[in-house]
Amino acid sequence: MTHNKITRRQVLRGMTALGATALVGCSRLSRPDDKAGEAESNSAPDATGTPMPSGTDWNFIIVMCDTLRYDHVGFYGNAHAQTPNIDAFAAESLVFDKAYAGGFPTLINRAELFTGRYTFTYMGWEDMHDGETVLAQVLNDAGYTTAIIFDTWHLVAHDTSFDREFGSSQWIRGQEDDRYRATPLWPKLPAAADKFRYSDAVRQYLRNVSERQTEADYFVAQTMQAAIDWLRENHDQNKFFLHVDSFDPHEPWDPPQSYVDMYDPGYVGEEVIYPAYAPPDYLTADELSHTQALYAAEVTLMDHWLGKLVAEIENLGLLDNTVVILASDHGIFLGEHDSVGKKWDYKGYTECYPLYEELVHIPLMIRAPGMGHRRISDLVQPADLMPTILEWAGAGDPGTMHGRSLVPMLEDATGSSHTPPRSFVISSRSWYIPLSTKLRCTITDGAWTLIYGGTHAPSELYYLPDDPQQQTDLLNDQRDTARRLHAELVPFLKKAGLGEEYIAPWRSAPC
Repeated sequence: MTHNKITRRQVLRGMTALGATALVGCSRLSRPDDKAGEAESNSAPDATGTPMPSGTDWNFIIVMCDTLRYDHVGFYGNAHAQTPNIDAFAAESLVFDKAYAGGFPTLINRAELFTGRYTFTYMGWEDMHDGETVLAQVLNDAGYTTAIIFDTWHLVAHDTSFDREFGSSQWIRGQEDDRYRATPLWPKLPAAADKFRYSDAVRQYLRNVSERQTEADYFVAQTMQAAIDWLRENHDQNKFFLHVDSFDPHEPWDPPQSYVDMYDPGYVGEEVIYPAYAPPDYLTADELSHTQALYAAEVTLMDHWLGKLVAEIENLGLLDNTVVILASDHGIFLGEHDSVGKKWDYKGYTECYPLYEELVHIPLMIRAPGMGHRRISDLVQPADLMPTILEWAGAGDPGTMHGRSLVPMLEDATGSSHTPPRSFVISSRSWYIPLSTKLRCTITDGAWTLIYGGTHAPSELYYLPDDPQQQTDLLNDQRDTARRLHAELVPFLKKAGLGEEYIAPWRSAPC
């Protein structure tokens, strides 16, 4: 995306704010509890800045696990992946079965999480725009102590500032190609260089972990331990908001051997710990299987250290006054749909993969004081978390958010007295990626999913209850359904403030 496009979008965003029209309301006053609201569940009255009703002095902890696939959590039905601590947490939590990414991938997701806005409509792989109202800022104003602890290096690398407004920030250095250590100059690669996404990044990573001795030295262990230490020091000083951002189970995948042996014992061969983003034909069958095992092992490693954090939250007596949110931003292909990675980006060729379930169906769980376990089938997205937290915190509504508070849903113990927050969700990469890369968005109502490519890429349609792996394209047989889903897209983009030059390629019906 060029700087001119960004500047133009910032102007549009300012005009939208001045017009005080939000995509989706966030306060109790803007819930669509009557028939008129139900008719247009993705729009809301004017943002007024009206304070939300007073809440309790609850604390809030968000734990973000980067690249944790929905279908690699045992509680969601995966008998292969071992995630006992997440499963135990889920058994005490409100569990969302239909949570979907909005913006994809990492940085756009964090921007949506921290602003409550659909940022994929106006930003790319870049820093949050100046002037964004962020969650930490609003909670600071409401009297909270705020902190972020992370090893997801993209949050502050390359002049990004996703830790803005947090009262304290702790970065665990060394993930991926963070230029952290200089030696050894030429660490031995565990596989042929052309099998890695970036062999130079793998070498830098190997430098960064060259002095690692025990499991406690792994990045996820350091991150969770730093969060434990912070809670021990601060839990009884003031009400707080702590965001913990774990880069694991994102690549590189090099967990301790004991974890790998849970999934692929006795393997002998190359270990492709950061596979190239491309169709998997550059890997042997055994190498691909081992790569899948490495990912599963990394998930289990992350689960183990997450369990230590949750145990400490309980040990400190925080469960009675603290909301704990466990989420992921997106998934990754591990050979499904003839794909590895998050896009085809190999040997000079770039193409956006379609956003299938493996990429955009995300785990989301909220453990809240006084609320028992329940599974929730309503459609939700990361932009909904900021308005939810602000409502529970009794903080002011800044009037800038697109997301909808999930509080009425979460407090509805019967699951029958609230209006679902929306009838569809849209997941997409930045809208400013060149269309020549076959940019597509995904529109789903929770059962039917349209992967829509506009005039520049093929479209596909799937019925998830019968085809959760999305193997049977029903576009030609269910054209009315595809058109119904597509009809939601253009109004959504208009409300987001996109200009006609960006909307035009997406107007054509998918059939």
